[in-house]
Amino acid sequence: MRFKSIFWLFNIVVILALVLISTASFFILEKDSSAMFWGNMWLLLVIFVLMIATLDFYFIRNWRLFSYLEQEDWPALLAWLEERLYEKGKINRPYANLLINTALSVSNLDAVKKLETEIRQRKPDLMKSLGVSLGIPVLLEQNWSAVADYFNPLADDPKTKRRDWALWCRGLASGGKGIEDLMILVSGKDPSIRLLSLQILDQYNTELTANQLEELEKERTTLRTVLKGAAGERALQRSREDHLMAVVLSSRVNEVKKTLLGTT
Repeated sequence: MRFKSIFWLFNIVVILALVLISTASFFILEKDSSAMFWGNMWLLLVIFVLMIATLDFYFIRNWRLFSYLEQEDWPALLAWLEERLYEKGKINRPYANLLINTALSVSNLDAVKKLETEIRQRKPDLMKSLGVSLGIPVLLEQNWSAVADYFNPLADDPKTKRRDWALWCRGLASGGKGIEDLMILVSGKDPSIRLLSLQILDQYNTELTANQLEELEKERTTLRTVLKGAAGERALQRSREDHLMAVVLSSRVNEVKKTLLGTT
């Protein structure tokens, strides 16, 4: 059902409900009872109307946003978000997060870089929650010194949202120096990060200690069990739903999974 249809249907149902309650109270209740009913219910009715008016105001205010989402018009949505964020100065996490997702869906990495610059200058506190996603263009460019410089502060900050992804990016960029981080991540919770960490550690297996090699084999066995069949696919789907980084790296994750399970 289209967004506009849902909006009008919602309002029609609300109005009809209010009319029904109002007329029913006059026809069913006696005059004195009806007056008592409205004397007790008027405040609740006012609160209800105000709530509906607030919801309508929110939908009308973001009408273009919902229309672009419904039409899947990503370039138009990106332009609208940039207008809200930059020209109207409404830099907040929901809009910024939506801009990152939209920009990446149309492969516009420059839009993400611009947002990162704006956030660093005007809302630096948002880097804790959005920094990992904003670093996706840096990662995709594969300039490993730049990747390390970008993700180092995020990896070191315990308040970073999805710090595990920042640690993985740093581990990837650091080569053999990132083994300690990757050994922690390979036994973590996110299956995408565990697979990607396993892949990198396999590349540096000659630099691992005997204990680390033993631990790595244990994690490999565990991952084979966890990622088998439909349950494994659901686990990876939850990982992709949890963070955009897993979506961007999904092809690489799937390749590692196939190698691990010996499938084609």
